[in-house]
Amino acid sequence: MEKIEFGGEVAIVTGAGQGLGRAHSLELARRGARVVVNDLAGERADAVVEEIRMAGGEAVASHDSAASAAGAQALVATALESFGGLHAVVNNAGIMRNGMIEEVSPEDLEAILAVNLMGPYLVCQAAWPTLREQGYGRIVNTCSSGGLFAMQGEANYAAAKAGTYGLTKALASEGAPHGIVVNALLPMATTTLAVADPVPGHAERYPEWARVSFADRRTTAAVSPFVAFLGSRACEVSGEAFFAGFGRFARVFVGETVGWVGDSDAVTAEDALTNLDRIRDPDGYAIPADIYEQIEHIARSMGDA
Repeated sequence: MEKIEFGGEVAIVTGAGQGLGRAHSLELARRGARVVVNDLAGERADAVVEEIRMAGGEAVASHDSAASAAGAQALVATALESFGGLHAVVNNAGIMRNGMIEEVSPEDLEAILAVNLMGPYLVCQAAWPTLREQGYGRIVNTCSSGGLFAMQGEANYAAAKAGTYGLTKALASEGAPHGIVVNALLPMATTTLAVADPVPGHAERYPEWARVSFADRRTTAAVSPFVAFLGSRACEVSGEAFFAGFGRFARVFVGETVGWVGDSDAVTAEDALTNLDRIRDPDGYAIPADIYEQIEHIARSMGDA
C-alpha cells in the first residue's frame, strides 16, 4: 500500500483553530506537511501551531480573514514568506446562521455567503498564480450534505455550499492544464459549529437509531484522513465531491438522465407532463465533468453522436 506523505510540502488550512480544521492541520502535519494554520481566533490558531510543533512538526499561524480579498492575499503571502512555497489549500472555514427562510436576515445571508462561498473563492484566487506557475496544486473545498442533499432551516447555508460545489467543478476544469486538482469534501462530524447552532426541526427528523448508532463514530478523526488524501500527490481525480464521516468514504455526484427527445420546434408543456417518467428515469445517466461533456451526452441521447 502506497503511503501518503507530504515531504515538507506546504498546506494552508482555513478555520483551523478548532474542530475539523484543527484535525485536518494535525493530520497533514503528522504526514510531513508544513502547515499554515488560519483562524480569526488568534489564540486558537496559535494553540494548534504549538500542538503541531510539540509533536515535531512545522507550522505557522495566520489570523487573517479568509473571507476578504486582502486577507486571502495575506494568508497566501504567509505561506510563501514562512515556508517558501504552497502546494495544498484546504478551504475549511465556515459559519452557520440557521433558521427558516423567512427568519433569516439579509445580514445573516451575507455573512454566510462571505465565509462559506466568497472565502474559498478568494483563497483559491490568491493561491492560483503560485499553483499555476509551478504546475502543481491540490485544493480541497468544504461543501456540505446540507447543501447538496438539503436540510430544512439551512437555505442560506445550502446556497453557499452548493455554490462552493459549482466553484469546485469550474476550478477543476480551469486547473487541469496546469496540474491543479480541485475536489470537494462533504464532512460529517460533531463539531462546535454544529452544536452551537442547531438546525430547526432537526431533532424531530433525525432518527433515534441513527443518533445512537453514529454518536461514537461522528468524530473529526474519521474525516481528516480523506482530506490528507485529497491534498496529496496521490490524488489525481479532480472535479469530484466526496462524503467523509463515521469511517465511511463515498463519492457524491450530480448526473443527467438520458431524458426524452421531441421536436425542438414543437415541444410543449404537455409533453413534459406526459413524458415525465422518461425524463426522470435514471437508467443510463451520465456524470459530465464539465458542460462540454454534457453537450456530448445530449448529442448521444438525441442520436446525433
